Amino acid sequence: MSSAVSTENPLLNIDTDFGSYLNIYTRSFKNHIIDGQLDYAFDSDFAVRQKIVGLPGWSKFAKAINTTDVTIEAKNLFVKCEQAGALKYSDIFMMLKKCCERLELALPVVLIRNDYDRPLIYSIATDMIDPCIVITSQLIDMCSSEELELLIGIECGHIQNNHCTYSWAFTYLNSNNNYAYRPSERSYKGAVNPQIVGALAEWIHDADITADRAGMICMDNPGRFAETAGGLFEKEYVDFFGRSQRDIRLEKIQNSIERNKMTTTRSLTKDSSFSEMERRIIASAEFLSCESLFTWRPDLEQPENRKFSGEVCDVRSSIILSGGQG
Repeated sequence: MSSAVSTENPLLNIDTDFGSYLNIYTRSFKNHIIDGQLDYAFDSDFAVRQKIVGLPGWSKFAKAINTTDVTIEAKNLFVKCEQAGALKYSDIFMMLKKCCERLELALPVVLIRNDYDRPLIYSIATDMIDPCIVITSQLIDMCSSEELELLIGIECGHIQNNHCTYSWAFTYLNSNNNYAYRPSERSYKGAVNPQIVGALAEWIHDADITADRAGMICMDNPGRFAETAGGLFEKEYVDFFGRSQRDIRLEKIQNSIERNKMTTTRSLTKDSSFSEMERRIIASAEFLSCESLFTWRPDLEQPENRKFSGEVCDVRSSIILSGGQG
């Protein structure tokens, strides 16, 4: 044994500078950016939002939502809600933390609402307000841990892909749907351009696919996505946009997903017998065979059959959304 003893503290060689940490974190995140959007995002989601931004009246409409509607909503929520944390609603907080780690997303605030009379989860975020995920206590009581994990992951996807302004714009279009969420304030008093109305109605289906993919990245077992999502609708879950489907045909959905795994893209055929929400689940499930999922989740077992590139996955999802299935 050497008689010389080192007096140097090895911990001093560790770089604890926050700037260094941020550079590493950002560099990791940038590995998932392709042409200005996240690699798991559905291409049509981004394309339709780009179209919306260029439509007459959108700038003024979006400004009213961001500066007034969302601000007032957040102010009211912080007064009336409880915040989830390590000590209170710790299960919810830990689910969120795991989702954010898997998506490399900064941790949003989670607020628990006890004053709302139905199971619901939604998110708010603008340049002026830190992102928040709002969960009603009724939803916590209704859902299994796996269902909550999926729903929280979906909301993380909405936040990560800057969906909030478009989602809240959609609330102006639901005057005839009593189940759609009504925000505290609707400050925009003018008529919404019909082109914006049509584009938002188109966009919401594309946003579903992006957010569902985020939810799958967050799930411990993404392979159970269809069963978990279908189970929520069987429990009569109604989403932020007032959509539901009590009689969802989960067995038929599962059969279609299994057939699609063995079907080439050009062989996907039309089938209008699926409902809108059923097609959503089938289209989103294509991500289970997408390379991007395994880039985000290298811990998952690789599928035995072929994996698709992100571009092919988008094409297949588009076919299914338009009424195709394998």
